[in-house]
Amino acid sequence: MAAIGAKRGGTDLMQLFYAPRSPFSRKILAAIVELGLTAQVSLVRVDPWTHETLRRYNPACKVPTLLLADGSALFDSPVIARYLDSLSENTLIPPGPQVWDALRREALGDALAEAVIRRFVDQLSRRDDRLDRVVARQEVAITAILDRLEAAADWMRAPTDLGHLAIACALDYLDGRSPELAWGAQRHLLAAWFYDFRGNSSMKIAADPEKGAFRIVNQSHPLAEV
Repeated sequence: MAAIGAKRGGTDLMQLFYAPRSPFSRKILAAIVELGLTAQVSLVRVDPWTHETLRRYNPACKVPTLLLADGSALFDSPVIARYLDSLSENTLIPPGPQVWDALRREALGDALAEAVIRRFVDQLSRRDDRLDRVVARQEVAITAILDRLEAAADWMRAPTDLGHLAIACALDYLDGRSPELAWGAQRHLLAAWFYDFRGNSSMKIAADPEKGAFRIVNQSHPLAEV
């Protein structure tokens, strides 16, 4: 296994702890496909709420977590994505000043996913007006991010980078968790881009990674709900 930051890793398999519904897991799965690294990564499907093996590697017990061949682990999807990018001759991080556009898009996509998750969880546990205000705040964030993505449409024509994957995975999660928001009704450019981009092979594989693209290490734990 190459050192962190080196191009081209060795033949040792890395293990990705992931949850199928997690938009951050899905972003990393799509990145692995785009980078041509499926043969170097095996999958461990976990429930991050209860999986104590995951906690040994990531004390926050969150997905995705990438276990390296030397027994160390990387966590937080932007960190994992940059490490994986360093192993491939392909890249999802453009050179020069364009890198900041890509990383800004990734941050927007991740923020959208976080807001959708928080809204969903808080709706489940609503008990008083304080949580109503928290849910409303997440809806304001979701709306603002979607409007920003719709207004700055030039990014949709750029070559695929981490930002595109983060945005697409967040929108897919939004569709599944909060269809009542009907986000595409007033954002035709963003909706058209998303429903086209969702047809890419990397997105299809990331949506159902156990169909053969990856080696599966462990399926003994129940699916995570978030």
